[in-house]
Amino acid sequence: MKIALVGPGYMEIPPKSWGAVEILMWDCKSELERIGNEVTIINTRNREEIISQCNDLNPDFIHIHFDRFFDVVPKLKCKNVAITSHFGYIEQKDKYYLADFQKIHNGIISLPSTKIFCLSPEIKQVYIKDGVDERRLHITPNGVAPENFSFSESPKRPECSIYLAKIEYRKRQCLFHNIEGLCFAGRIEDSRYNKNNYLGEWKKEQVYSELTDFANLVLLSDGEAHPLVCMEALSSGLGLVVSEYAKANLNASLPFIDVINEESIKDIDYVSEVIKNNRKKSIQNRHGIREYAESMSWKNIVKNYYLKAINT
Repeated sequence: MKIALVGPGYMEIPPKSWGAVEILMWDCKSELERIGNEVTIINTRNREEIISQCNDLNPDFIHIHFDRFFDVVPKLKCKNVAITSHFGYIEQKDKYYLADFQKIHNGIISLPSTKIFCLSPEIKQVYIKDGVDERRLHITPNGVAPENFSFSESPKRPECSIYLAKIEYRKRQCLFHNIEGLCFAGRIEDSRYNKNNYLGEWKKEQVYSELTDFANLVLLSDGEAHPLVCMEALSSGLGLVVSEYAKANLNASLPFIDVINEESIKDIDYVSEVIKNNRKKSIQNRHGIREYAESMSWKNIVKNYYLKAINT
Protein backbone atom coordinates (compact mmCIF):
# COMPACT_ATOMS: atom_id res chain seq x y z
CA MET A 1 0.00 0.00 0.00
CA LYS A 2 1.21 3.51 -0.80
CA ILE A 3 0.65 5.86 2.15
CA ALA A 4 1.25 9.59 2.65
CA LEU A 5 1.63 11.04 6.15
CA VAL A 6 1.17 14.82 6.32
CA GLY A 7 3.00 16.59 9.15
CA PRO A 8 2.68 20.10 10.63
CA GLY A 9 5.76 21.43 8.82
CA TYR A 10 7.20 23.17 11.88
CA MET A 11 10.27 20.97 12.42
CA GLU A 12 12.12 18.15 10.74
CA ILE A 13 10.93 14.56 10.92
CA PRO A 14 12.35 12.80 12.84
CA PRO A 15 13.11 15.64 15.25
CA LYS A 16 16.37 15.97 17.16
CA SER A 17 14.75 16.71 20.51
CA TRP A 18 11.14 17.51 21.38
CA GLY A 19 8.30 17.10 18.91
CA ALA A 20 5.85 14.36 19.90
CA VAL A 21 3.78 14.44 16.71
CA GLU A 22 6.91 14.26 14.59
CA ILE A 23 8.27 11.30 16.61
CA LEU A 24 4.92 9.52 16.37
CA MET A 25 4.82 9.98 12.61
CA TRP A 26 8.36 8.68 12.14
CA ASP A 27 7.85 5.61 14.31
CA CYS A 28 4.53 4.83 12.63
CA LYS A 29 6.21 5.16 9.22
CA SER A 30 8.96 2.78 10.31
CA GLU A 31 6.49 0.11 11.36
CA LEU A 32 4.34 0.50 8.24
CA GLU A 33 7.45 0.13 6.07
CA ARG A 34 8.66 -2.86 8.08
CA ILE A 35 5.54 -4.78 7.07
CA GLY A 36 5.85 -3.85 3.42
CA ASN A 37 4.08 -0.55 2.84
CA GLU A 38 5.52 2.40 0.91
CA VAL A 39 5.32 5.48 3.12
CA THR A 40 6.11 9.10 2.27
CA ILE A 41 6.13 11.94 4.81
CA ILE A 42 4.99 15.31 3.48
CA ASN A 43 6.05 17.95 5.96
CA THR A 44 5.49 21.55 4.89
CA ARG A 45 3.38 24.47 6.09
CA ASN A 46 2.54 25.43 2.51
CA ARG A 47 -0.92 24.11 1.71
CA GLU A 48 -0.41 24.28 -2.05
CA GLU A 49 2.71 22.13 -1.72
CA ILE A 50 0.80 19.62 0.39
CA ILE A 51 -1.91 19.36 -2.26
CA SER A 52 0.61 19.13 -5.09
CA GLN A 53 2.82 16.53 -3.42
CA CYS A 54 -0.13 14.38 -2.35
CA ASN A 55 -1.72 14.45 -5.79
CA ASP A 56 1.57 13.76 -7.57
CA LEU A 57 2.25 10.82 -5.26
CA ASN A 58 -1.21 9.36 -5.91
CA PRO A 59 -1.26 7.31 -2.69
CA ASP A 60 -3.83 4.75 -1.61
CA PHE A 61 -4.26 6.51 1.74
CA ILE A 62 -3.46 9.94 3.20
CA HIS A 63 -3.24 10.65 6.93
CA ILE A 64 -3.13 14.31 7.97
CA HIS A 65 -1.59 14.82 11.42
CA PHE A 66 -2.25 18.56 11.69
CA ASP A 67 -5.89 19.51 12.19
CA ARG A 68 -5.43 23.02 10.75
CA PHE A 69 -4.89 21.45 7.33
CA PHE A 70 -8.49 20.22 7.13
CA ASP A 71 -9.08 22.71 4.32
CA VAL A 72 -6.72 20.92 1.91
CA VAL A 73 -8.85 17.76 1.88
CA PRO A 74 -11.36 18.85 -0.81
CA LYS A 75 -8.46 19.41 -3.22
CA LEU A 76 -6.94 15.96 -2.78
CA LYS A 77 -7.53 13.36 -5.50
CA CYS A 78 -7.24 10.49 -3.03
CA LYS A 79 -10.60 9.67 -1.45
CA ASN A 80 -9.26 7.56 1.42
CA VAL A 81 -8.19 10.38 3.73
CA ALA A 82 -8.02 10.57 7.52
CA ILE A 83 -7.24 13.44 9.85
CA THR A 84 -6.09 13.39 13.47
CA SER A 85 -6.27 16.26 15.91
CA HIS A 86 -3.54 16.26 18.56
CA PHE A 87 -5.03 19.34 20.28
CA GLY A 88 -4.49 18.94 24.02
CA TYR A 89 -7.87 20.37 24.99
CA ILE A 90 -10.04 18.51 22.48
CA GLU A 91 -12.15 17.04 25.29
CA GLN A 92 -12.68 20.45 26.94
CA LYS A 93 -14.91 22.65 24.79
CA ASP A 94 -14.63 25.58 27.18
CA LYS A 95 -10.95 25.84 26.14
CA TYR A 96 -11.41 25.72 22.37
CA TYR A 97 -10.89 29.48 22.26
CA LEU A 98 -7.21 29.02 23.19
CA ALA A 99 -6.29 27.99 19.65
CA ASP A 100 -9.37 29.12 17.74
CA PHE A 101 -10.10 25.42 17.73
CA GLN A 102 -13.86 25.64 17.29
CA LYS A 103 -13.35 26.72 13.68
CA ILE A 104 -10.94 23.84 13.09
CA HIS A 105 -13.24 21.36 14.82
CA ASN A 106 -16.22 22.49 12.76
CA GLY A 107 -14.14 22.26 9.59
CA ILE A 108 -13.16 18.66 10.28
CA ILE A 109 -16.73 17.71 11.10
CA SER A 110 -18.02 19.32 7.90
CA LEU A 111 -15.87 17.14 5.61
CA PRO A 112 -18.48 14.65 4.38
CA SER A 113 -16.47 11.46 3.91
CA THR A 114 -13.09 12.10 5.55
CA LYS A 115 -12.19 9.64 8.27
CA ILE A 116 -11.48 11.01 11.71
CA PHE A 117 -8.82 9.07 13.61
CA CYS A 118 -9.53 9.49 17.33
CA LEU A 119 -6.67 9.04 19.77
CA SER A 120 -8.93 7.63 22.50
CA PRO A 121 -12.50 6.44 23.10
CA GLU A 122 -13.17 9.68 24.98
CA ILE A 123 -12.19 11.76 21.96
CA LYS A 124 -14.45 9.63 19.79
CA GLN A 125 -17.32 10.56 22.10
CA VAL A 126 -16.61 14.26 21.51
CA TYR A 127 -17.30 13.80 17.80
CA ILE A 128 -20.33 11.58 18.39
CA LYS A 129 -21.89 14.25 20.63
CA ASP A 130 -21.36 16.73 17.80
CA GLY A 131 -23.36 14.55 15.45
CA VAL A 132 -20.58 12.94 13.40
CA ASP A 133 -21.55 9.69 11.69
CA GLU A 134 -19.84 6.92 13.64
CA ARG A 135 -18.79 5.28 10.39
CA ARG A 136 -16.29 8.12 9.97
CA LEU A 137 -14.79 7.62 13.43
CA HIS A 138 -11.92 5.25 14.16
CA ILE A 139 -10.03 4.84 17.42
CA THR A 140 -6.33 4.84 16.58
CA PRO A 141 -4.19 5.36 19.70
CA ASN A 142 -0.68 6.66 19.46
CA GLY A 143 2.05 4.06 19.68
CA VAL A 144 5.62 3.84 20.88
CA ALA A 145 8.80 2.05 19.81
CA PRO A 146 9.86 0.31 23.07
CA GLU A 147 12.98 -1.08 21.43
CA ASN A 148 14.42 2.44 21.24
CA PHE A 149 14.51 2.82 25.02
CA SER A 150 17.14 1.58 27.44
CA PHE A 151 15.71 -0.52 30.25
CA SER A 152 17.30 -1.22 33.60
CA GLU A 153 15.84 -3.46 36.30
CA SER A 154 17.30 -1.15 38.93
CA PRO A 155 17.15 2.63 38.26
CA LYS A 156 20.22 4.69 39.07
CA ARG A 157 18.04 7.30 40.80
CA PRO A 158 15.40 5.29 42.68
CA GLU A 159 14.70 8.23 44.97
CA CYS A 160 13.77 10.49 42.03
CA SER A 161 10.77 11.05 39.78
CA ILE A 162 10.92 12.94 36.49
CA TYR A 163 8.55 15.44 34.91
CA LEU A 164 9.60 15.26 31.25
CA ALA A 165 7.72 17.82 29.14
CA LYS A 166 7.95 21.30 27.73
CA ILE A 167 7.67 23.57 30.77
CA GLU A 168 4.53 25.55 29.97
CA TYR A 169 1.17 26.60 31.38
CA ARG A 170 -0.65 23.49 30.11
CA LYS A 171 1.79 21.11 31.79
CA ARG A 172 1.51 22.95 35.15
CA GLN A 173 5.07 22.26 36.35
CA CYS A 174 5.03 25.50 38.35
CA LEU A 175 2.55 23.96 40.80
CA PHE A 176 4.88 21.11 41.66
CA HIS A 177 8.40 22.48 41.30
CA ASN A 178 9.12 22.32 45.05
CA ILE A 179 8.17 18.67 45.55
CA GLU A 180 11.08 16.75 47.02
CA GLY A 181 12.58 14.19 44.66
CA LEU A 182 10.82 15.53 41.56
CA CYS A 183 13.14 16.51 38.71
CA PHE A 184 12.21 18.44 35.58
CA ALA A 185 13.44 18.23 31.99
CA GLY A 186 12.18 20.24 29.04
CA ARG A 187 12.31 23.55 27.26
CA ILE A 188 11.21 26.39 29.57
CA GLU A 189 8.32 28.53 28.31
CA ASP A 190 6.74 29.35 31.69
CA SER A 191 8.53 32.01 33.76
CA ARG A 192 6.71 30.87 36.91
CA TYR A 193 8.87 27.74 37.08
CA ASN A 194 11.76 28.32 39.53
CA LYS A 195 14.28 25.91 37.93
CA ASN A 196 14.36 23.75 41.04
CA ASN A 197 15.81 20.29 40.22
CA TYR A 198 16.07 21.33 36.55
CA LEU A 199 17.88 18.88 34.27
CA GLY A 200 17.82 21.02 31.12
CA GLU A 201 16.21 20.45 27.75
CA TRP A 202 16.84 16.82 26.88
CA LYS A 203 17.78 15.66 23.41
CA LYS A 204 16.00 12.62 22.02
CA GLU A 205 19.04 10.43 22.67
CA GLN A 206 18.93 11.38 26.35
CA VAL A 207 15.30 10.36 26.57
CA TYR A 208 16.13 7.00 25.01
CA SER A 209 19.12 6.30 27.27
CA GLU A 210 18.53 8.16 30.57
CA LEU A 211 14.79 7.99 31.23
CA THR A 212 15.23 4.51 32.71
CA ASP A 213 17.40 6.03 35.47
CA PHE A 214 14.29 7.29 37.29
CA ALA A 215 11.64 5.47 39.32
CA ASN A 216 8.56 7.03 37.76
CA LEU A 217 7.23 9.79 35.54
CA VAL A 218 4.86 12.59 36.54
CA LEU A 219 2.54 14.33 34.07
CA LEU A 220 -0.13 16.52 35.67
CA SER A 221 -1.24 18.62 32.69
CA ASP A 222 -4.61 20.36 32.52
CA GLY A 223 -5.12 19.05 29.00
CA GLU A 224 -3.76 16.18 26.87
CA ALA A 225 -4.99 14.10 23.95
CA HIS A 226 -2.82 10.95 24.16
CA PRO A 227 0.62 11.86 25.54
CA LEU A 228 3.56 10.02 24.02
CA VAL A 229 5.77 10.64 27.04
CA CYS A 230 3.70 8.28 29.18
CA MET A 231 4.37 5.42 26.78
CA GLU A 232 8.04 6.38 26.58
CA ALA A 233 8.24 6.20 30.37
CA LEU A 234 6.56 2.80 30.47
CA SER A 235 8.99 1.57 27.81
CA SER A 236 11.83 2.62 30.12
CA GLY A 237 10.35 0.79 33.11
CA LEU A 238 8.85 3.81 34.88
CA GLY A 239 5.48 3.92 36.60
CA LEU A 240 3.15 6.89 36.11
CA VAL A 241 1.49 9.59 38.17
CA VAL A 242 -0.86 11.47 35.87
CA SER A 243 -3.74 13.92 35.95
CA GLU A 244 -7.24 13.03 34.83
CA TYR A 245 -6.46 14.74 31.53
CA ALA A 246 -3.33 12.65 30.88
CA LYS A 247 -4.75 9.16 31.46
CA ALA A 248 -5.92 8.38 27.91
CA ASN A 249 -5.76 4.65 27.08
CA LEU A 250 -4.06 3.81 30.39
CA ASN A 251 -5.21 0.99 32.65
CA ALA A 252 -5.47 2.91 35.92
CA SER A 253 -6.13 -0.30 37.87
CA LEU A 254 -2.48 -1.33 37.48
CA PRO A 255 -0.43 -0.82 40.66
CA PHE A 256 2.17 1.37 38.96
CA ILE A 257 -0.32 3.90 37.54
CA ASP A 258 -1.85 6.56 39.78
CA VAL A 259 -4.34 9.21 38.62
CA ILE A 260 -4.65 12.48 40.55
CA ASN A 261 -8.22 13.81 40.44
CA GLU A 262 -8.63 17.49 39.60
CA GLU A 263 -10.11 18.31 43.01
CA SER A 264 -6.83 17.15 44.58
CA ILE A 265 -4.39 18.57 42.05
CA LYS A 266 -3.46 21.61 44.17
CA ASP A 267 -3.07 19.64 47.38
CA ILE A 268 0.70 19.50 47.09
CA ASP A 269 1.19 17.36 50.20
CA TYR A 270 -1.21 14.77 48.79
CA VAL A 271 0.34 14.85 45.32
CA SER A 272 3.81 14.52 46.84
CA GLU A 273 2.73 11.47 48.84
CA VAL A 274 1.19 9.79 45.79
CA ILE A 275 4.38 10.37 43.80
CA LYS A 276 6.51 8.96 46.63
CA ASN A 277 4.36 5.84 47.06
CA ASN A 278 4.22 5.32 43.29
CA ARG A 279 8.01 5.36 43.18
CA LYS A 280 8.15 2.40 45.55
CA LYS A 281 5.50 0.42 43.68
CA SER A 282 7.06 1.16 40.32
CA ILE A 283 10.53 -0.01 41.31
CA GLN A 284 9.00 -3.33 42.37
CA ASN A 285 7.22 -3.71 39.00
CA ARG A 286 9.88 -2.78 36.44
CA HIS A 287 9.47 -5.92 34.32
CA GLY A 288 5.69 -5.72 34.42
CA ILE A 289 5.83 -2.08 33.36
CA ARG A 290 8.05 -2.87 30.41
CA GLU A 291 5.74 -5.72 29.36
CA TYR A 292 2.75 -3.39 29.57
CA ALA A 293 4.55 -0.94 27.27
CA GLU A 294 4.86 -3.66 24.64
CA SER A 295 1.07 -3.68 24.28
CA MET A 296 1.35 -0.05 23.15
CA SER A 297 4.07 -0.69 20.57
CA TRP A 298 3.52 0.49 17.01
CA LYS A 299 3.65 -3.15 15.99
CA ASN A 300 0.43 -3.78 17.93
CA ILE A 301 -1.18 -0.41 17.16
CA VAL A 302 -0.65 -0.74 13.40
CA LYS A 303 -1.90 -4.33 13.33
CA ASN A 304 -4.88 -3.99 15.66
CA TYR A 305 -6.04 -0.43 15.00
CA TYR A 306 -4.34 1.47 12.21
CA LEU A 307 -4.61 -0.90 9.25
CA LYS A 308 -8.18 -1.78 10.16
CA ALA A 309 -9.09 1.91 10.18
CA ILE A 310 -7.41 2.48 6.83
CA ASN A 311 -9.25 -0.40 5.19
CA THR A 312 -12.71 0.23 6.68
